Amino acid sequence: MAEAVAPWKQQVLQRGASLYVGDLDPEVTETDLRAAFYHVGPISSLRLCRCCLTGKSLCYSYVNFYSHAQASRALGLLNHTNLKGKPMRIMWCQRDPFSRKTGFANLFVKNLDISISSSCLESIFSMYGTILSCKVAEENGRSKGFGFVQFDSQDSALAAQTALHDTMLGGKKL
Repeated sequence: MAEAVAPWKQQVLQRGASLYVGDLDPEVTETDLRAAFYHVGPISSLRLCRCCLTGKSLCYSYVNFYSHAQASRALGLLNHTNLKGKPMRIMWCQRDPFSRKTGFANLFVKNLDISISSSCLESIFSMYGTILSCKVAEENGRSKGFGFVQFDSQDSALAAQTALHDTMLGGKKL
């Protein structure tokens, strides 16, 4: 016989209410994450991933909301905002590793001017489709001159590549 699910638990189980939060400063704690996300709406759970041997932060976490709308709002408001001096990279939690492991719809963007941030890159590429993740590679807080933009579809990635390849951005040709 099927077990009845309490209404509050149905909300927790609602698909699409989980966010991956990456590129965190190693000093970020669960308390810091709760403080950053609490104003968006009630958090159903939060997990800062840590090394099982040392207990040190692995610099990413998962934040789960009760509704897709709250998670979507958090993504829109907090993606690329600073937490302890580093911009958080927030994206929808992807349970299926296919697109992460295959590079599906993922563009490598090189020859970026050091003034181009992840949020700037995302705003430029977003007109071509839904972006799952966008990141300018950095070392010691300084751009390494390249980045990655992952779209939700290969068509969007190809449209962006066709439109933006060899265009000028910040005085440099992409």
